[in-house]
Amino acid sequence: MKQSANFDWVQNGTRKFVDLWMYNFARNIPDVLDGNSARLLNVFRNGSKSRKNHKPDQPAIVIGAGPNVYEKKHLEVLANSNYKGVIACTDRMLAPCLKNGITPKKFPKFFVLSMDPYEITIKYYDDEIIKKHSKRISNVMSTCTIHETVEICKNYGFNIFWYHPLIDDFRKLESINKIMNMMCKSDKNPDGLPGLQTGGNCGCFSWIFSWAILGCSPIGLIGLNLGVDGDTPIEKTQHYSQVLNHFNNDKSKVSKRYRKVFNKELGTESLLDPVFDFYREAFLDLVVRTPRWINTINATEGGSLFGKRIKNMRFVDFLGTYKN
Repeated sequence: MKQSANFDWVQNGTRKFVDLWMYNFARNIPDVLDGNSARLLNVFRNGSKSRKNHKPDQPAIVIGAGPNVYEKKHLEVLANSNYKGVIACTDRMLAPCLKNGITPKKFPKFFVLSMDPYEITIKYYDDEIIKKHSKRISNVMSTCTIHETVEICKNYGFNIFWYHPLIDDFRKLESINKIMNMMCKSDKNPDGLPGLQTGGNCGCFSWIFSWAILGCSPIGLIGLNLGVDGDTPIEKTQHYSQVLNHFNNDKSKVSKRYRKVFNKELGTESLLDPVFDFYREAFLDLVVRTPRWINTINATEGGSLFGKRIKNMRFVDFLGTYKN
């Protein structure tokens, strides 16, 4: 697919954080060596199932933090449903989910996923309601997560499963990911840890985890707006100050980095800042390259995520069709 100018700009910008990723990784090594690999969750790991010809037997719901998850009351709808499949909850949404009745007691196939290396993730886990439910939740955690977040999760009693976020081409001799995996091999995990694409954000990673590790399909997405309403002033968008700073306060250059997309099926328009534009393009590129058995359904009921092999559906209809 043709990529916008924002794709390379954001991708190049993320390379600035390699030092942070490696610093976090170094601090986490003792916990990683003593911990569980996310490969233990992989339904394809023993060769008994083929990822190419897999026949999925359970759905998954990915819960992101986009505004529609609140505006459409999707948490309340899910909490009051009879859904029996996998819950793949982004770390930012863990406390809101639990507070709205989406608990591992009612939904035992409950996973929370973390991929960001930043300090903000400490705040996501700093809640008493999480401590109450943590022992019944599987926590899928990046080896590059900030160590203070790891400590909180350990103290809460989460069952943590580790993975490497793909940073570069694992096949190359000088690959950072290859070196990271060599350092994480142990008697407990002789093959190291799985390396997984993330798409740059936890919502996309949760979708990847749901099919690449758990073998789920269909996968319903809620709270994955990846943009804002089309009539939002660019000054009100999430990453405006970052973009403005990058272009030395040149507002004319900044405005050229924003664009709008129109979803004909829903009749909605979304405004994309450069970061959400990158996330959208990365997600769409990954979707068309997945095995054909993967059915991706955007039940966000709005936002920018639409295109080939993505079906739009109301969330109540998804739950009515794919409850088991």
